[in-house]
Amino acid sequence: MKQPSIYREIKRGSILVVCLWTIMILGILGLGITGLVFQEIRFGKTYARLVASLPIAQGALKTVFYLRQNDPTPAFDTWDELSKEEVLSLCANNSWRYFFVDKNKVGENDLEIIDESALINLNLASVDVLARLPGMDKERAESLVNSNLRPFSSIYEVLLVKDITKERFLLFKDTVTVYGTGKVNINTASKAVLMALGLDDEVANLILRFRRENKIKPPATDPSAAPVGDLGYGISNVATLLNDLREFSSLGLRQEQDLLMLLPVLDVKSEYLRFNVVAMPNGQEGLHYSIVIHPLTKKILSWTEY
Repeated sequence: MKQPSIYREIKRGSILVVCLWTIMILGILGLGITGLVFQEIRFGKTYARLVASLPIAQGALKTVFYLRQNDPTPAFDTWDELSKEEVLSLCANNSWRYFFVDKNKVGENDLEIIDESALINLNLASVDVLARLPGMDKERAESLVNSNLRPFSSIYEVLLVKDITKERFLLFKDTVTVYGTGKVNINTASKAVLMALGLDDEVANLILRFRRENKIKPPATDPSAAPVGDLGYGISNVATLLNDLREFSSLGLRQEQDLLMLLPVLDVKSEYLRFNVVAMPNGQEGLHYSIVIHPLTKKILSWTEY
């Protein structure tokens, strides 16, 4: 007995609906699988990039130790020398770029660099010096000096000291360190650091202007020796600083006395450096590393990746 035509049409329609649902489900599954595959590919590339960053950074560090050992200007480190970014290309499209300081944009055209050897050492500074830091006073400086946490192993530990609030810490955090011998590189020190050391506003501004405009002269050498290249601008000798400033501008007697008292804690070389490196595996930007180093002994004092 033949089925009525209406039943045949219903049966055909049901099969068509099932087929359409099957196609749709398979399409959804296909999209899901495709998405998973692409995620796996992206994850694999990201993972490979991150894994490759570490050996690149380690290679950069060894290179930097070698370069510092063969520094063409071993007696001094200037602002331009430390803030200049360098790029080194490796094989297989791998490279890195690095610089020796942290950089803060303080104006539309102004850049402040933070050199680890141009900061106030929290563990060695006196109450008077700490009291002159931005956001600090004598009472809070005494709290720092007398804290059971001193010597601090990180500048962020001062947040555990009574009356040192986060707001105050943010005002002076870019002027302090926990590394070094207490000497300050006058070529890279900020105005806030110079004033905390005891110089007045006028002398601090004079030093900043002098190191920008004073072209360093090559030392007297044997006439038969190879000529020395351009040494840039800055201060090459602390011992002659007072006489150099006298020739550059006038100083008051009190200002000269303040500067003379500071000469033992001033330097023109950065003994401790914050080495910043950006790994570039396969031509793509990888991890960033901020590493505090002591090039003379090739010691790594701090290692941060981000």
